[in-house]
Amino acid sequence: MRTGLIERIEFFLSRELPGRSTQASAGLAIGTLQGPVRHDNQDRAAVATVSMPSGQKFLIALVCDGMGGMTAGGEAAACAASNFIGQFVTASRQPIEKKLYEAVSAANREVHRRFRGSGGTTLTAIVATGTRDAWAVHVGDSRLYECSVSDGLSLITRDDTIGGQLRPPSGADEDILDNRLLQFVGIGATIEPHVFRLPNGMRTTYLLTSDGAHSIGRKTLDGIARHSLSPNELVRKVMYVAEAIGIEDNSTAVSIIGSEVGWTPKFGEGVELTLWGQGDKLEIWLDEPQTSSGLELPKNKLPATEAPKQKKPPRVRQRSSKKNQSTLAKNSDEEVVAKPQLNIEFGSQDSEES
Repeated sequence: MRTGLIERIEFFLSRELPGRSTQASAGLAIGTLQGPVRHDNQDRAAVATVSMPSGQKFLIALVCDGMGGMTAGGEAAACAASNFIGQFVTASRQPIEKKLYEAVSAANREVHRRFRGSGGTTLTAIVATGTRDAWAVHVGDSRLYECSVSDGLSLITRDDTIGGQLRPPSGADEDILDNRLLQFVGIGATIEPHVFRLPNGMRTTYLLTSDGAHSIGRKTLDGIARHSLSPNELVRKVMYVAEAIGIEDNSTAVSIIGSEVGWTPKFGEGVELTLWGQGDKLEIWLDEPQTSSGLELPKNKLPATEAPKQKKPPRVRQRSSKKNQSTLAKNSDEEVVAKPQLNIEFGSQDSEES
């Protein structure tokens, strides 16, 4: 089931993107911009709401920036995003930190296996629970900000670059970008994702960006954050500014307010997943598999082992009736009339001769 889910999500995220698009729903918004120089968009972004059979609910928001200098950056980004979401959704019940670590590790293994180390992507994600607690996981130089109208912008992550690691945590020199990544999803066994809890949970607004989006500058981003009243307004303004000043790289931004995101009502006992991409929406329902065989089986259908209850012994009984046919024919005119029917059924020579 997990493999099929991952493939479906990857297919959804691999669709060709328009030059610029934005999508919004209650409490969330996604925007992306190809830019005037790039021939394709290698960023992938998604927001997902997940309802589990146990009653648990999760909100996932992520940005993956495929590495343009390597093989198939967009494919690597879609592969990483789909494996991260699929692994997290289908993982057994365990602490969130461990699930996040394993989800990134699964994405890293698959990207490395598929592209043999020649393709990679960044990955920055937020995962929140129905209780409004939230965690972040981060690999690469995509960024996560906390923002508000009163306090402006606050950078939460630290770039996995040489410059990013040398930069003081005070936030100075955030506009100095360094593309020398120390690690990325697809690097192989040495990956060490940063996993940490967000102190304010989902009681605030978050902004996730690829390097193209935050290259418009901290001062500009801070001004946009202070004058945006919703995730949709925030993302649209970031995309408009990136396009207006001619940012050459792909630019992608995701903003969420977890307390305002609408959840799809549960209609069954399985897993319900609603996924927003950069230009579309996907809804998936997964029936809860049986623990004995791991196969999905509708409750209103009987297992295949019960099918043999309808036995078919007519041939044996037909032989016994044929033995008694001559005896019955002597006492019944109807049986005598039935004999030509047998000749017609088996006697194909008459039809061939005529």
